[in-house]
Amino acid sequence: MAPLQTSQQTGTPLSPAELSYLHTSLTLTPPIRPDSRTPTQFRPLIAESDILPSTNGSARMIWGDGGECVVGVKAEVEKNSASSGGPRDWVEISVEVSGQRDDDAFLGMTVAESLLVPESGVLERLALGERFHWKVFVDILLLTPPLSHPATLLTLTTYLALRNTFLPKLVSEVAEDPVFDDDWDNALPLYPVDRIAPPITLLVVSVGENIFFDPTREELAAGDVVLAVSICGKKVVGVRTLEGGGGGVGRAVVKRVIKESCEVAEEVFGSLNSVGEGD
Repeated sequence: MAPLQTSQQTGTPLSPAELSYLHTSLTLTPPIRPDSRTPTQFRPLIAESDILPSTNGSARMIWGDGGECVVGVKAEVEKNSASSGGPRDWVEISVEVSGQRDDDAFLGMTVAESLLVPESGVLERLALGERFHWKVFVDILLLTPPLSHPATLLTLTTYLALRNTFLPKLVSEVAEDPVFDDDWDNALPLYPVDRIAPPITLLVVSVGENIFFDPTREELAAGDVVLAVSICGKKVVGVRTLEGGGGGVGRAVVKRVIKESCEVAEEVFGSLNSVGEGD
């Protein structure tokens, strides 16, 4: 994908002169962001879980620039099949975006790639004995696309939904057809608190020697490189370049992005895990 360099390409209302001024402001030490946030500070957001009936888990999030996302998770028992693609087919992700976007498939792939990394351990928890497994459907609806790139909004909402997803407790033996406890109070979390949590993807923009989390569309337009960083637990499991200049991404920048992403992700995990605790 070509780098975002003009106001027409990005949809930002800033003129080339304003973009140049913003770029200069972001390269200062310390940098000056248009909304006075620190480099690692996120915009305010609203998050809630368990909002959809008849689902195993759900969540809703409204981003700082008006973007709104709803995620529902449902599960059904499926028989193992030699003709299927194996355990990686046990999780199906669907992304529906309201409005005009041509990267729905890419957004779904971004969520799937981070969700199915071996470190997450989710596939092992979906096995039901020797012949059956849970098939999990993750439906992501981007009701109001954010002005900036929606990758972080999608993965944070998905994280919250999966973190609050419960499956009926299996009471049958391994070799038997699955039988479940019908008391929902005994249901088991898909992601227990003592296991690695669902992964998230953070959007990071590099401008000169500085890097910024949760960039606005203006910052994306003024940035040198835009990276999507996927974190599972305390480990970076993927880095994807969304936009970049002709010179590529310097090693020093990538190394710093990885280090700071792990630190920021730990704070994000803590904040999301507190959602609903007061209910």
